[in-house]
Amino acid sequence: MFRSNAKSFSELRTYLDHIPVIETHEHYTGIDQPIDDVLAFITNNYLRSDLISAAFQMDEQQKQMLGECEDISSFEQRTESFMQIYEKTDKTAYAKGVDIGLRECWGINDISSPGALKELEKKLKDRDQTFFKNMMLKYNIKAMIVDIYQVPSFMRYVEGKEPYTEYCRFAFPLPSFHCIHSSQDIVRLSRYLDHAITSLDDYVESFENFFKKCLDFGIVCVKDQSAYRRNIKYANPCKAEAESVFNDMISNPRDVFGDDRARALDDWLFHRFLRIAAKHDLPVQLHTGHMAGIYNDISKANAVNLTSVLELHKDVRFDLFHGNWPYMDEYLFLGKNYPNVWLDLCWTQTIDPLYSIELMKRAVMTVPHSKVFAFGGDTSNIEWAVGYLVMARDNVACALSELIDSGWLKMDEAKQIAADWLFNNPNRIFKLGFKDFLINDPM
Repeated sequence: MFRSNAKSFSELRTYLDHIPVIETHEHYTGIDQPIDDVLAFITNNYLRSDLISAAFQMDEQQKQMLGECEDISSFEQRTESFMQIYEKTDKTAYAKGVDIGLRECWGINDISSPGALKELEKKLKDRDQTFFKNMMLKYNIKAMIVDIYQVPSFMRYVEGKEPYTEYCRFAFPLPSFHCIHSSQDIVRLSRYLDHAITSLDDYVESFENFFKKCLDFGIVCVKDQSAYRRNIKYANPCKAEAESVFNDMISNPRDVFGDDRARALDDWLFHRFLRIAAKHDLPVQLHTGHMAGIYNDISKANAVNLTSVLELHKDVRFDLFHGNWPYMDEYLFLGKNYPNVWLDLCWTQTIDPLYSIELMKRAVMTVPHSKVFAFGGDTSNIEWAVGYLVMARDNVACALSELIDSGWLKMDEAKQIAADWLFNNPNRIFKLGFKDFLINDPM
């Protein structure tokens, strides 16, 4: 856990455990199952990226341990391979998040031995819905904004074919609807649309009807992570340019258009869909900064690339993700300069705790505190969400206690800012309907 030498740290950190939390970004719905493969479980989170980064030119056993090839090794062989890599990266924040989550949820203090892994594997047999709900109650998580980014999977929830917990509030997965490179992409989407698509107007009209169905289901925002595949600097093409591309795709059903040829359609549809979000007063979550995995080009994901979009759509509330790591200065500028921008530290707290602490200290001084969201796990399991939340509370306490000790804030002001960052701000922007948490209310 992260600690500060600030005199006010202990009081503030203790108080933060009483503040309810809204997770602004998650990828699971809380339907927990027992775990059979402990190593697959431990490496199915962001620690995996550090393990791969540390394992330059992995040997076959290490690839098998990480699921990079067919696994024919024994548990002992896989564990030995895991330990050889883990010991090279067990001091990173990702590793600390795993450690904290396993300690908080299962009482496991160390995973650096085969015995500890065997003990954890036994405990993981008891994962179920009661365990999930107990963790949500213990860590005071009231709701989570869930991004099921594959449209077929998302629609199984909309259509009532998959269960989910009462904590879920869903984001609408946007990229598939504007990242169109062929007639076949349109055909794949047509099963969710209400009539045959023969023109761009048909497509937009059908999308709006489909979107209304998702509104009736209860989506609370729109989510777009196009930064993984393209530069998020969107041009503003006219409809005729987009229509020309669309018509070419329809007329040439066996062609696949490259990015350059498809970009006008991609950009035009993105802007058109933002107008639909504005019409229904839904916030738009946009991925900025660091991307999961390795070998990504970070420059294309810098939030400053969105400047023209923010200027054009002044009536859209933009929730910019991941602290824009590592581009702090541009991020703070956007939050300060644009009334329609909110700064979301989902995932950031465990990417780089020191960055997060510095960002939050500077945000107090530069950005209205009503425009910051302090936590979203961005994980695949409750254990990692808990680990990351403990880290986030530590980081918030570090940042605000140092500002208290410096004389910038009073203790009550810091407590209320923390409550706004962790709960009140996301509750308001996503219209979740919870009562605001005020520090003078009885707990």
